[in-house]
Amino acid sequence: MNSQRLANNPGPLHFRFQALALGVMLLGVPGCQPERPGEEGELEPGTVAREMRVANSLTTQALVLNTISTNPTANHLLTTGGLAPLFEPLTGNSYLRHQLRDTDAQSFMSYLVSCALPAGHHVLWKDPLTLTVRRWEGKTGLCPQWKTGAPSQECENRVSACLLARNNALGRRVELSIRGEDALRPTLFALENETRPVEYDPDLGNGRVPSYETCTAAQTGMNRDCGWEADFIGRCTAGQPVRLGAGGKAPDQCATGSALGTWSGARMMLRVCDGIIGCDQGSTRQLGQSEGTCATPQAAVTFTCPASGYFNVMSAPYDSTLTGNVNVEVEPGTPAATHYRLSEKAVFRIREGAYYGNIFDAGALATKVFVDESGRIVGKDQVIQGSVYRKMFSCQAPEWTEAAAYASHRVCALPGAGANCAAQPVGDCIDSANRAYPASKCRKEDGAVVWGDGDFEECYDSTGTLWKEPITVFLHEPCGLTPGASSNTCTWRGGTK
Repeated sequence: MNSQRLANNPGPLHFRFQALALGVMLLGVPGCQPERPGEEGELEPGTVAREMRVANSLTTQALVLNTISTNPTANHLLTTGGLAPLFEPLTGNSYLRHQLRDTDAQSFMSYLVSCALPAGHHVLWKDPLTLTVRRWEGKTGLCPQWKTGAPSQECENRVSACLLARNNALGRRVELSIRGEDALRPTLFALENETRPVEYDPDLGNGRVPSYETCTAAQTGMNRDCGWEADFIGRCTAGQPVRLGAGGKAPDQCATGSALGTWSGARMMLRVCDGIIGCDQGSTRQLGQSEGTCATPQAAVTFTCPASGYFNVMSAPYDSTLTGNVNVEVEPGTPAATHYRLSEKAVFRIREGAYYGNIFDAGALATKVFVDESGRIVGKDQVIQGSVYRKMFSCQAPEWTEAAAYASHRVCALPGAGANCAAQPVGDCIDSANRAYPASKCRKEDGAVVWGDGDFEECYDSTGTLWKEPITVFLHEPCGLTPGASSNTCTWRGGTK
């Protein structure tokens, strides 16, 4: 059973205590559819590294009012067979293809496939607006069987939770760590022991940082904004000097310092950026860069640890036509207390909450959006009080100072009115003063499959039904998904677990 109804008040429960870019969609504004997509706290030794970091930028409006998931006919069809045959360009379901005239439906399907299928798998589909064959790519692999056959209810629930976790009202591409458990696939939600910097910047219109793009012509030197690669992420004490290198001495210790790190292959360069997102030369987030120090071609950088306490490193060959590698090392035993090559758990430490339920219950939709026979999209300008998906729920981590306000901003397209919501917020996942339902909505604060990841498991909805496939979201910074909200709304008062 994937869910069960709570028939009686339970006794005390035992508890133990991880961004596809669309713009904001405004109601009543014609033509506002988004463009089509296309150290401390480490896990126990032996944990399998698997990337469960995902981008969050599906707008809430696109999630709740699109002609696939908010269309009872199309919603039901999705669960009757495999995604690949349903959307096959020549022989797929004609009704579903017609509903893809809504670009929000295209975006929804892009995220659905990304949640359901693993990396390396895709679904081909024909765009009815351009008549071109395109593809949706898999990423997280929560329901791989959906590619060729109908999903189980457990599969539907996992994909639903993933979709809800990856929406936000403003469509900002923000990196998340999603955590959960599947006893039959224990490594599915395992966290990365070393996690890479983010290559897409929400302040650049969700676009990729140009320095990560391939150079189109041969270039040399550290001031170019192409041909760079992401290395790793570090943490330090704000205001203290940090030194790191890939074979060179720190530029302020040429006479006394030791060489830091190594390189191989072509001559290599380094660039250091504030936070966890890469940067271009001259960016306000650039902390330093080097193409050689102390009269040598070996790279090393000295910089002041930023207020954020996080930095990330990029590397590139001096000559863009060559290739090389770096092994970056930081200066040990300094007041900066620098740690490098942080794990996913160490980078994404802000526990947001859990998401659960089932989007794919066609009988539990509060409204209908569809493309009629003439090609006109009907129902996009609706304002629906509460949740459009009556069987989708969210609970918030107890560390939020204003949990209810944060929840509304997180799952509602119109948070001020509590309207066009993708789920019903039900309260705190865990109430430390009373860990029994209904005060606490989840029975477990750390599932046993991946110890130490802090995921909420076995969570109740507002009717007392128990859902066994929640997904818990961890953020890097509290206000990353709600930049327009008041500071109190996204204040996270908890420690890091």
